Amino acid sequence: MGSRVLDADVELFLTGFIRQELALIGTPITQGVFISNAFPSPARAKTVVVMDNGGPSTSIITSQTQIGVTVLAGDDPSQGSEAKALALLVKMIISDSARVDPSNPVAAVLRAGGPYRIREESGQPSYYLTFELAVVGQPFE
Repeated sequence: MGSRVLDADVELFLTGFIRQELALIGTPITQGVFISNAFPSPARAKTVVVMDNGGPSTSIITSQTQIGVTVLAGDDPSQGSEAKALALLVKMIISDSARVDPSNPVAAVLRAGGPYRIREESGQPSYYLTFELAVVGQPFE
C-alpha cells in the first residue's frame, strides 16, 4: 500500500447530501428542487448548484476546499422570499454536514457565509452561499 491519497469528490457528496436532507424536510419549498454541480438547460423553477473551487492540501490525507452554492427559486425578482428560504435551508444543511462516516468526506465546516442576494442573468431570484470545508481523502490502493 502506498502513501497516495485520492481527494474526495465534494460536489458529488454535497449534491447527494443536500438532495437527501431536503427530502427528509419534506416541505413544499423542498420539493422539486434540481440539485447539481452545473446550471441546467433549460432553467428549472428551483435550482441549487454546488461548485467546488478547490483549496490547499493541509496534510497527507486532508485538505481545505472553498464551496460556492447558488440557489434560484420562485419568479418574483422584487421579493425573492422563496429563494431566500431555500438558501437558508441549504445553509443549514451544509453547515451540519460534517460526520464521522467513511462515506462522508466533510470533517469540519470551517466557515459559512451568506446567503447573499445576487443578480442572475435570468432575472430569477437568486442567492449565493460560501463555505470553507475541511475534507478527508481516501487512501489510493
